[in-house]
Amino acid sequence: MKQHTIFALLLCLHFSCSQNTSNDYVHAISYSLDTLVIDSKERNLDLSRNITNASVNFDKDAIYLFNRFDHSIDEINLERLEFVQSIPFQKEGPNGTSYVNYIYALANDLFFIKGSVQSSVFNMDAKLLKKADWSKVNEGEDFQMLRNELTLSYNDSMKVFGLSYKGDRSVSLEILSVNEHTKETVEIDSEGVYQNNILEFDDNGHYYFLDPMVYLTAENGYAIVSHDFSNEMYIFDTGGEQVKKVSYEPTLTPKSVKQIEKEEIVSVEILKKFYQGFLEQIKFSPPVWDQVNKRYLRLSAQRVFTDIKPENAFLPQVKEVKVFLTVFDEDFNLVSEVEVPELDTESTKYFAKEGKLWVFTNMDDEMGFVRISINK
Repeated sequence: MKQHTIFALLLCLHFSCSQNTSNDYVHAISYSLDTLVIDSKERNLDLSRNITNASVNFDKDAIYLFNRFDHSIDEINLERLEFVQSIPFQKEGPNGTSYVNYIYALANDLFFIKGSVQSSVFNMDAKLLKKADWSKVNEGEDFQMLRNELTLSYNDSMKVFGLSYKGDRSVSLEILSVNEHTKETVEIDSEGVYQNNILEFDDNGHYYFLDPMVYLTAENGYAIVSHDFSNEMYIFDTGGEQVKKVSYEPTLTPKSVKQIEKEEIVSVEILKKFYQGFLEQIKFSPPVWDQVNKRYLRLSAQRVFTDIKPENAFLPQVKEVKVFLTVFDEDFNLVSEVEVPELDTESTKYFAKEGKLWVFTNMDDEMGFVRISINK
């Protein structure tokens, strides 16, 4: 096990509906790491997308991973570090899930599965219990533009959160009341963070469109909206009420990428240069909740590129990825920041369990985790 001691700034924040930061004083923190490997029991686990389509259960003793190879959900026990069972799902019929985008583990051994058109709650027997039918709201206008959805709980008055993308290059949060077939639209891009960081160019009929990822995740009983290239977060409760907007001033990285003049995108090469510049500045991932220590943990990264560009590659080869871990208290006040040289990407599944951050790593096509303990 490796031990590191570094210094980070403790930043105290003043809370209102939105948050801003001020530097107060410095304190020391340390972290240690170890690596765990899951015994797959010869099961061919689907490690694509860095298992970002996996979900940890409420007790944090199991992780559920969709397996596109045979359209099932694999259960991995995080106590015994081994594959337990495969739960087969149907593609067609009354319990069908023709396409699975994301899965979220709910209480009482239930799953919320985001599909291409229909999203639903299923039990461990792969039986459909309740579906989110956006097509019944306003005759289904724009319902297929929902890229991600989740629900925080399964109940009679269940509400489903979804990110809705419009033709005017805007994104909003839609909140569907499942039983009433009504929805509420909530503004989540008042400063144009999503819209301003879209890169697009039409190269004689070959259209390039690079938009930043907007994340919709569930942590600590909240729905959280966050962005790739800017660090603000929008926090919502189970009823769809906005609890707060979080914005903070990091010291190890910028809080967002610098805005560009889109009129300068006059070629595909310039578009690629701007996108590479975004990745070199900062890329954020969503926060996760550490129940033991009552804190939120978030990874972000800066990429360093080489001058080597393989044939047909969109960007040059990556020389290095600098990964940073940001710690917040339970009110999203910024506590500390740490660079973690042992990590090589933030674009992966990570979660908190037993007071430690578990970060997925592919160990020669086996599921593994780098486990980080933060000591104060």
